[in-house]
Amino acid sequence: MKKLQSTFAILTSVCLFVLITNSALAQFSVGINGSAASSDVEGSETFYGGGLNAKIFPTSNFAIGLGIKAFGESRKFSAAGQTLEYSAGIIPITALVDYYFTDGFLRPYIGAEVGVYAVASSIKFNGQESSKVNSTNGGVAPKIGLLLAIGNLGIFAEGAYNIIFGNKDGNANVGGLNNVNFDKTSKFFTVNVGLQIGIPGGK
Repeated sequence: MKKLQSTFAILTSVCLFVLITNSALAQFSVGINGSAASSDVEGSETFYGGGLNAKIFPTSNFAIGLGIKAFGESRKFSAAGQTLEYSAGIIPITALVDYYFTDGFLRPYIGAEVGVYAVASSIKFNGQESSKVNSTNGGVAPKIGLLLAIGNLGIFAEGAYNIIFGNKDGNANVGGLNNVNFDKTSKFFTVNVGLQIGIPGGK
């Protein structure tokens, strides 16, 4: 985990360096979004969440930054006087890169996010916790979206395909990039809709 934290610290430093050395062009931006997600597991239900991001635009068509999202679901089953409660949460903490094909009112874009996915789940039987699992895994999310630019305010909608990798050593925590198992994955699709404040102006 320390290696991944160092990676994000370096990326943050790079973003700040780009902002300082390109102050005439770079634009700092923050965003907020709501999300709906669906697993690739058959019969799974839609779950919801939201997120925040901070980006730097070195040019009007290119952005780099950091993002955090949180998704959660909770279910309760009752039968014959017995109750079973299940809850789960996923928190992706990622570095992101976006490329915008135009800089006008309509701005279609592609991008990717890569980082750490913290996953937690618990099961309660008749109000007593019987199982609890916490883990961290490496993951990546290629995405495609559309931003509507109104001055320096953007309204965006995007779809992302999240791929969470397993850990080679079977440990619950990824530890470092050399421990990522690219052959063992779980996947879920997200639709994110939100506002981006501080986008570069169009020509």
